[in-house]
Amino acid sequence: MASAGWGFFSKRRRRASGRAVLMLSADRLAMVAQPADGRAVLAAERASDGDLGLALQGLVRDLGAAGMDCEWVLEPGSYALLQVERPAVPPAEWVQALRWKIRDLIPFPVDDAVMDAFEVPGLDSRGRPPTLYLAVARKDDLRPQIARIEAAGLQLARIGIADLAWAEVVRRLSPGDDSQAALALDARGGSMFALRDGLLFVSRRFEFDADDQRALRDPAGGRSDRLFERIALELQRTLDYFDRTHQRPPPRRLLLLAGVAGLDGLAESLRRTLGLEVHEVAPTGVWPMLDSHPPEARVRLTALAAALDAGAKA
Repeated sequence: MASAGWGFFSKRRRRASGRAVLMLSADRLAMVAQPADGRAVLAAERASDGDLGLALQGLVRDLGAAGMDCEWVLEPGSYALLQVERPAVPPAEWVQALRWKIRDLIPFPVDDAVMDAFEVPGLDSRGRPPTLYLAVARKDDLRPQIARIEAAGLQLARIGIADLAWAEVVRRLSPGDDSQAALALDARGGSMFALRDGLLFVSRRFEFDADDQRALRDPAGGRSDRLFERIALELQRTLDYFDRTHQRPPPRRLLLLAGVAGLDGLAESLRRTLGLEVHEVAPTGVWPMLDSHPPEARVRLTALAAALDAGAKA
């Protein structure tokens, strides 16, 4: 995402010693870092142990990331992703033009909103108004984390969102211009995407409920069957929306990244239920530095590694 729309980047910057991409949650943090001197990219993920700021300082120290330009990728749930009609102004003015339109769409005052926008492709060719995805977060929720990032020695240069990081994962792992879907599962739920020509058309998120969590911990007694049906239903809703809204050939190929235990047999279940060509993806083929990390950490770090690559091309 363009950094200007988020409104946190007016300070003069020192010369950076490299580039880092970071994701923070209430109890965990993950980062990939690329030194400016051409050394190999490093990746790490760890629990915060109740003190996120202290854990981040340790992570920056361990990866030698002090002084690096940093992109902070907001995790799902820390921002809203809205679809709004594109205003008839230049792209640089989209955010300002939309501020008054979203007053009734967010649960906090618009003056406390920080946002950025990117285009939903293809709708204008289907007789619908050109549409934007508008990412909206609350300034008061971001400021404490920004203070922790800068106190840890990083130079915050950009704020991105997980949806676009995952779209870059799909582009890197499965390049092509056909329609394709992706499903990334973590301990909290799943993120689902539909792309065409390498562009993000649809992004949806669902959270695991208490029964889903029990099925992950103990798949006995048919619990995993119910969980797999729930995942298939959520994925089918995403595919139906893509087909109904964009009128493009529906994806027949699904990239599956499962970063949580308890999902053995999910790929075969989705093949059988939805008739998709399901590929369980090994991201270490593109990002070998992730090979030493456990599966759940590897999934989080995959999105950050893709964002790092995208930033290098920007």
